[in-house]
Amino acid sequence: MVFLFALFLLSCQDLEKMERPDDLIAKQKMVDVLTDLSLLNSAKNYNQQFLEESGLRPSEYLYQKYDIDSVQLALSTRYYARNYIEFEEIYRQVQENLEKIKNDLEKQQEIERETLDSLKSIRRDSLRLDPFKQSLIQDSLIPV
Repeated sequence: MVFLFALFLLSCQDLEKMERPDDLIAKQKMVDVLTDLSLLNSAKNYNQQFLEESGLRPSEYLYQKYDIDSVQLALSTRYYARNYIEFEEIYRQVQENLEKIKNDLEKQQEIERETLDSLKSIRRDSLRLDPFKQSLIQDSLIPV
């Protein structure tokens, strides 16, 4: 029991503060980077073959888009991870971004589904022939 208590006290001690990197990625930019990184990882897990065929290299795309490099991302991630409050805030914002993207996609899918249903309904209605119209069409096709 005493051993567990001592272990608990040791685990609660302050983590060594990491020095702020000179080229630290700003918080909001870090949120955007991690949001895109999550989306790219999901896309890679969903359809690796498509990414390979398209020639898109997720890491290179991310670095180029945000004008960062792998070392800068690693050091910034490590710095924020050591500063729990900032890290938690960043990941909360990333989660909110992903939820918003998900909701927007679901709304877009619903609009597309409604549009397809409307088109199918119009097509079905246009294929139904009114007996009166049908006889007019047939009469007009008969040479006089």
